[in-house]
Amino acid sequence: MPWTVKDGKARIFYEVEGQGPAIVFVHPPGMGHVTFRRQKDELKKFYTVVAVDLRGNGRSGMDKRPLTMETVAEDVIRVLDNCGIEKTYACGYSNGGSVVQELAISYPERIKGIVLLGSFPEVNSFLLRNEFKLGIWAMENKLMGLLSNVLAGAHEWNPIKMFQLSSYIKQSNPEILEAYYRMGLEYESTERLTKVTCPVTLIYGERDDYVHHYRHLFKKYVQGPVTVILVGNVAHQTPTKKGSAINQIIKNFIKDTERNPSLA
Repeated sequence: MPWTVKDGKARIFYEVEGQGPAIVFVHPPGMGHVTFRRQKDELKKFYTVVAVDLRGNGRSGMDKRPLTMETVAEDVIRVLDNCGIEKTYACGYSNGGSVVQELAISYPERIKGIVLLGSFPEVNSFLLRNEFKLGIWAMENKLMGLLSNVLAGAHEWNPIKMFQLSSYIKQSNPEILEAYYRMGLEYESTERLTKVTCPVTLIYGERDDYVHHYRHLFKKYVQGPVTVILVGNVAHQTPTKKGSAINQIIKNFIKDTERNPSLA
């Protein structure tokens, strides 16, 4: 079970399996690397799959630096350095997609392409804003049991996997999760998306309609090619409830980009 080396910065836990082109997965607050177990189990047959626990989540530690999206993105780069990975694809789910956007903006030389699942460059809608505020309220009141059960129940049908995910979420400190929700609520990459020149695939659940409008901002500002895919019969929870479909989309995305290296 590898962690980043001790260098005075937070030790970041990650799992790495497989071989071939690399892809790193970034989870939303609290959910940890186990969010992507379906992706890891399938994609490790074809690629080097890296799944991280963001600082203060799961098995990862913290340091004294302020929690910012830039710091979290730097942590992911330290994981890649630890793995000896020079360039990678990156996939972020929900607010984990904000970290992936920051990677593509701040470290373009390290990113071949990005896949964003239910992602957004800013919080500009009533429903999404209230989701973040609800998370903040729950963590202010230390309702970790409630949050973990709601998230696990929304993402998993299998009782064993539901329990595993709920237990993993409970490893996080509510004060840290509150800070993550506040950071996600305030983060805005919209105009800086002009710095993203790599290929981008946006994936939204067909029933996740209150974030569908964000695709227009990505298409307006991103300078690389942008593809939008709606996955049927699912709302927000695409990596867990539509794992096979997401895996196939990712495989096609990497295959197409590897065939056209000038895009990466």
